[in-house]
Amino acid sequence: RRPAMALATRHSEYLSPEGLRGDGRRAAEVRRLRCRIGVLQEDGSAYVEQGNTTVIACISGPREARRRAGASHDKALLTCEFEALPFATGQFKQPGRTDRNSTEIASAVRRIFEPVIQVQLYPRTQIDIRLTLLQGDGGISAACINATTLALIDAGIAMQDFVTACSAGSIQGALLLDLTGQEAIGGAELCVGYLPRTQKLSFLQLEAKVPLTTLDEVMNFAVEGCRQIYEVLRDMVQMKMQEQLYTRGLINV
Repeated sequence: RRPAMALATRHSEYLSPEGLRGDGRRAAEVRRLRCRIGVLQEDGSAYVEQGNTTVIACISGPREARRRAGASHDKALLTCEFEALPFATGQFKQPGRTDRNSTEIASAVRRIFEPVIQVQLYPRTQIDIRLTLLQGDGGISAACINATTLALIDAGIAMQDFVTACSAGSIQGALLLDLTGQEAIGGAELCVGYLPRTQKLSFLQLEAKVPLTTLDEVMNFAVEGCRQIYEVLRDMVQMKMQEQLYTRGLINV
């Protein structure tokens, strides 16, 4: 079987003869990733740009559960809400109206992080995740997952591992990493959530039918993207921690 990288160099309308995509990337490159934590006056918050997709994640909690009926005596209750600004995806969306896609993203993020957060450390409490899409251009689920990881770290909530996410796709016979919105229209897109320290998958979301032989290659491609993103998130968190320790006079730079 040919390796994924060989497939990635095939020519298609999404790859130039030189192997470049519309935004100048190679097939196996993730988009430029910019991220910050502590951007809002919340228990935890993070701002993530993956290419032209921009998400803010906010964390409230752990705090006393609002509804005792939904609270658990031995672990925290985790909730998640997702909202897109009216023109975030280029199409007007009525403010306050929740569509199916928003519900699916919120549900997926909650399911991904429930087993990763050490909820048993916060009994009878509630942790709320709020995600806001400022601009969407492909990879929205992945950006939400990456932003949630950073916001939870900013909130000081104990987790067993990072969760990083990236998309990949088979587009006209070429494997592409971290798809833009335009690229995602052209073929099958797979979003993968990955736990880099334990090297386990936590999430798979496939947007179209893919032959099993191709699916394995697309998944491995996406995992490699998750590893690249993990390095960026890890370095940013470490730098932020060093800044905080320096500000408190606990270390000398």
